[in-house]
Amino acid sequence: MLPKLDIKEKNFHGMLAVGGLAGIVEGSMQYGFTLHTVFPGMMLTLVAGFLGGFTGFFLKDLKRTLEGRPPYRGVNNDGWMMGAFLGSFLGTLFQVADSANGANLVIGSMAGAYLGAMLGAFPDEFITPILQLMRAEETARLVSDKKHAH
Repeated sequence: MLPKLDIKEKNFHGMLAVGGLAGIVEGSMQYGFTLHTVFPGMMLTLVAGFLGGFTGFFLKDLKRTLEGRPPYRGVNNDGWMMGAFLGSFLGTLFQVADSANGANLVIGSMAGAYLGAMLGAFPDEFITPILQLMRAEETARLVSDKKHAH
């Protein structure tokens, strides 16, 4: 069996799916139904998300250094990956709504992934502990439900 995906992996795959779908739709508007634009859409969205995460962590470290604090060493990476997925999704939706003919969907996906990852890098150290608390609470509730069921 396959292991259960964590939040980073789910958001990574979601970001690839959004970029791939944006590539399919944008390519199909030009050439008729086509699948050869899936990979470029996925890769461009992925690279934009990684660049956004790098920019966010760079700005975060710059701010912390100017404040006299040690730089943040991103060990969790949940925040920027969640931001990249949500940003790519919202960027694509915005481009669909804003464009007269639905063109440039991959550009919307890329811009959203970049901005989402950049903004998601700032609260990165707070996201993982919150997710761990939510997971622990869910596990405790499931154990409690099993005890009461017997």
